Amino acid sequence: MTPEIWIALATANFAAYLAPGQNMALVGAATARSGMPGGVAAVAGILVAEAVWTAIALGLIITAREIDSEVMLCLQVASGAFLVWCGWKVLTTSADGDTTPIESKGSHIRLFLHGIWVGLANPLALVFFVSIFPGLLKASLTHEPLGLLFFSGTAVVISSLAALAPYLAMSRMLVVAGQARRLNAVSGGALLLVGVAAIAWSAV
Repeated sequence: MTPEIWIALATANFAAYLAPGQNMALVGAATARSGMPGGVAAVAGILVAEAVWTAIALGLIITAREIDSEVMLCLQVASGAFLVWCGWKVLTTSADGDTTPIESKGSHIRLFLHGIWVGLANPLALVFFVSIFPGLLKASLTHEPLGLLFFSGTAVVISSLAALAPYLAMSRMLVVAGQARRLNAVSGGALLLVGVAAIAWSAV
């Protein structure tokens, strides 16, 4: 466990997170519906999901197990279907005005839980933790599992937060500018499209 490996892991995860996707869309939708607190709740949920993904991937590496191709396919389809459902729910959220955040129909806890589920249903996270993550940690597998979990978990969570922070800030700026309704629509459409793309990709 060296600083070089930590930086390499954080950089790879940061680069993956910079690409617009379902996490960005969820943060935008949550901010549009509940303001900055809602966006922060969604980000917190996504970070918890990243920590869970890290633990699962590390467990598979330590036990020298691989995810079966059929299981991988089912996970991709399920992830895509969930994202389509989330996108549809966001798109069908009514909006009365364009100058204030859309009233959330649930609490910040619900947005936090949505963040967890959307983070777990991230098709790119599935690919990253199954394909890229093991190669980056191969040289560190002789260390204690808990130490390795902390080492890799901090790299993943901190880099994920750094990548999501600009999206959260931009979403807040759009809401303040009176674009909550449009932000909600774009975010919902993005969630739906990412879900459809994930299902289509798994069918190829």
